[in-house]
Amino acid sequence: MSILVAIVSHPQARAAGSEAFGFRALKPAIAGHPQFLEMLVSRLSSADHALCANALQLINSLMRDAITYEPDTEWPKFIRRLQDLGVIKASYGLMQSTGLQDLAHPLLEFQSLTKVLLRKWREIPIDPDKVEHRRALKAIYLAGFPERREDVVEPSNVDSKQAVPVEKWRKLGFETEAPAYEFDEVGYLGIMDLTDFVRKSEDGWQKLLLEQSTKSAQQRCPVAKASLAVTSILYDHFEVDRSDHEDQQRYVALESRSNFDKVFKPLLLQWSRLHTSALRAFFRLWATTGAEMNDFDKIEELVRILVEHVVGLAPRTRDIHEIEADLADYELGRLRDLQMELLELTHEDAWGHHLR
Repeated sequence: MSILVAIVSHPQARAAGSEAFGFRALKPAIAGHPQFLEMLVSRLSSADHALCANALQLINSLMRDAITYEPDTEWPKFIRRLQDLGVIKASYGLMQSTGLQDLAHPLLEFQSLTKVLLRKWREIPIDPDKVEHRRALKAIYLAGFPERREDVVEPSNVDSKQAVPVEKWRKLGFETEAPAYEFDEVGYLGIMDLTDFVRKSEDGWQKLLLEQSTKSAQQRCPVAKASLAVTSILYDHFEVDRSDHEDQQRYVALESRSNFDKVFKPLLLQWSRLHTSALRAFFRLWATTGAEMNDFDKIEELVRILVEHVVGLAPRTRDIHEIEADLADYELGRLRDLQMELLELTHEDAWGHHLR
């Protein structure tokens, strides 16, 4: 394992332009031994912490090298393969374990790489001319309205002089009939989150859209827009734009195990489930408050406070099921109180000195 890590992450060979190192060096071997990656991920559950750490370090090296040097058509396939083999589930378990100290360095790097991946996906703009992007948008539409298979409008920019079919993409909660441009802020990450939500509960997706369609335009919750807002909330909460160097500095500064909770955020690895739970909380708060379109920003702010409180204050060992339950059950009254407390603190910071 140690030798393979050295081969993958050898900087001198990369600088010299050699292809004998890095992800490409192992590609033929991985292709010839299909069970290799599966075996590698399985080592993450080994009782031998040294072997476990080396396996995770090799996975990190492969991921970083693939993300950095492989073309955009190749690295996502490799990352998905690792995810399908359970690398996220295994790493999540290790981050919550009592033996974290022996694995702290490779786990922190895996956490940083997760942020790198989220940034990469967010930076990919939605392009209606790309088959994969167009197919993803169509799948979201057809999951909600399967009977309208012949009725799908191309998710591209429609010339304003043309007759725009009314209430197609807007029925999904987009603001226009050209949804691709509404992903500008969250990129491909936003479409991944929305697709994942739809896939997890296709019947619930249809029911949700049907419920919204019976309401007036003002009272209707813009479902797709809410999903994009939740993606932004999670992105900001986990400080995904924080550089790897800053994360490493935070670890170096720690000497006590008691400080691990400040550095390790295992819930970052549960991004998809957090998005689904926070989006359901958005719909619940919208219904509870009787919100209308003009109130969208207010509900978004409530969800932001909810995520900061439930996810942000959760200890490292708190299980994702408990987090999901808290997001689902948190009462509006308590959330309003939190909002008022935060408002008071903000005003105190801004005006307290002058008033005194």
